[in-house]
Amino acid sequence: MPDQEAPFDVQDSPDDLLDAADKRHFQQIFNKQAVRAYLYLSFGMGVIAFSLPILLVLAGGYEGHYSISYFYHVSDTCQNILVGCLCATGLFLFLFHGLSNVENWILNLAGAAAISVAMNPMRAQQCRAGDDMLSVHAASAILFFACLAVVAVIFSKRRIKHIKDPARRRAFETAYNAAGFAMIAMPAAVAATHFLRKADVAAVAADCTHWIFWIECFGIWAFAFYWFVKTLEYRLLLRIR
Repeated sequence: MPDQEAPFDVQDSPDDLLDAADKRHFQQIFNKQAVRAYLYLSFGMGVIAFSLPILLVLAGGYEGHYSISYFYHVSDTCQNILVGCLCATGLFLFLFHGLSNVENWILNLAGAAAISVAMNPMRAQQCRAGDDMLSVHAASAILFFACLAVVAVIFSKRRIKHIKDPARRRAFETAYNAAGFAMIAMPAAVAATHFLRKADVAAVAADCTHWIFWIECFGIWAFAFYWFVKTLEYRLLLRIR
């Protein structure tokens, strides 16, 4: 069985304000609502991530903005959206608990990395070749996606292996693998391209296009997809309607 804590229970005591029957009745209500809140938290992280690129483009425009991180410098509204979404995601990752202490520590590390991305913005100059990949901003982003990829590919399988239906088990495994490897592929592709272009500085300006923006969208939406899949999995496992 997965490494997990014992179910929440309330022991009877002579000093209780409620009798045993009422206490267990309210405990059942609390447990049900706590599970629902857990699912809303999971789904909310997916909604925030999926909405982030869309909100930034709606607020700041598309032309001339070649990465998600650059929107920090576009306007105060874009800055508030970017920082707010990243900090909210970081806080949610601290609040979200997995089924093992190791998974929780990795989620906490991802949360700290998300907040670090927000607090350490990229430089205002776009289309730099290589230098920005050595920044705290870039390192934090890579750490964020790496942590979530590990959780998606490794820790999720420890839970879904207990699903009795082979077809559903394979479907969830495929979905988690796809999300995890996509979250690794995005920062790896951006980093590799930056360092490859560093040898040809003259080509940087000519290659200043929106492709990095879309690669970043791909990674962010993979993160959103992971949380949507996790929410669906928990709903099916716990039979929450």
